[in-house]
Amino acid sequence: MKKEEILQLTYILEKIGKIEFEHNNSFYEIFKSTEGGYMINIYSSNEKDEDDEYLFENIDGGQCDGSAKDAIEFML
Repeated sequence: MKKEEILQLTYILEKIGKIEFEHNNSFYEIFKSTEGGYMINIYSSNEKDEDDEYLFENIDGGQCDGSAKDAIEFML
């Protein structure tokens, strides 16, 4: 992923508090954690239910206590 793309995603995450994007056939969901930092979930499919929740269990994820940019780069 290009540096410019990471900076755009960082800006959106800081302003909105949540982003979703696709990279290398994986689907990323990053959002502000109630415990501080950011939660990152990675899914193999972007299929969602009627409540806009992912239908499949995440294949990886974790919490990043750093900045929005750190959270995006953490799992990439």
